[in-house]
Amino acid sequence: MVDVIEVKAAIKGDRQALETLLKDHYQQLYKTAFLYVKNEADALDIVQDSVIKIMTKIDSLSQPAFFTTWAVRIVIHTSLDLLRRPSRQVLTEPLEHVEARQGLSEDSRLDIYAGIAKLPEDLQEVTVLHYFHGRKVREISLITEEPVGTTKYKLHQARGLLRDYLEGGEFHEDE
Repeated sequence: MVDVIEVKAAIKGDRQALETLLKDHYQQLYKTAFLYVKNEADALDIVQDSVIKIMTKIDSLSQPAFFTTWAVRIVIHTSLDLLRRPSRQVLTEPLEHVEARQGLSEDSRLDIYAGIAKLPEDLQEVTVLHYFHGRKVREISLITEEPVGTTKYKLHQARGLLRDYLEGGEFHEDE
């Protein structure tokens, strides 16, 4: 839960409050970036660029209670911008930088991450927010600025595609 008083202070120009917020949210921002780009160097660059955007645009945040949602959204957009660059090379590195899921072998985690990477961008976004950040459907719909029904449909579609991928190594998008 974000400290709304601290967010309001940051919006009013309190640099110490903003610094505290950024430190408190750093790991979450890094994990989000890493899940998109799959390597530490790019994830760190994305977080750095995102922090600059957050610092320069904090005064445009109209609802302090949604600071975390707003900051994660900035990281997602910055990650997607990096991935869209024409000469982009995706390098993979060990997933030890990402919190390990209990009960899954490393091979299973790798398969899941590979499947998520093959999802269309919009399905990747809702999947990462829901399963890696624990966001509820309503929160995701606020982040993506889409109706709750659309978000539910995208999660359903992503689960089906991931199931197909994990069972047979490919997507069957005609379902």
